[in-house]
Amino acid sequence: MAKTGKQVQGDIYSFLRSSTLYTMISGDVYRAGMRPRDSKLEDAEVIFTTGIPTQIEKGVVTVDIFVPDIDPYDNGVLVEDGERTEALEIAAAQWVESLNAGTYNYKFHLQQTIYTEEEPNIKQHFVVVKLAYEYYGGEQSNQSNSVINNQQNP
Repeated sequence: MAKTGKQVQGDIYSFLRSSTLYTMISGDVYRAGMRPRDSKLEDAEVIFTTGIPTQIEKGVVTVDIFVPDIDPYDNGVLVEDGERTEALEIAAAQWVESLNAGTYNYKFHLQQTIYTEEEPNIKQHFVVVKLAYEYYGGEQSNQSNSVINNQQNP
């Protein structure tokens, strides 16, 4: 049985919350749209981007990691904390690599290079991780197949 977008988003949310990357940020992990608007912390937001329900389900989940801008010269001009965003980009790449070592019924790779974007309205930048996935079923699918087989062979 194919997973829904919310289920895939929830899986990635759980994987991120149990990772070393999570321990490196000062804030929390949120599903899309749930991050507090006034947060000044390093929060991660998990966004289901796309999914195609074929025999092997494929899609993309985006993880944005927000980093508040800094005022390095104490002149009121806020700029990207480049050192911090670079460290988080590297940590995010390591997290993606570690996902394939787990037993998740998923296979992951980067959809594109990890990069940093500016969000000037909130005076923050965010690291963008486009995480492509392939989902190979698992207990949910096996249970569904068992029910179907039992119905076909009473």
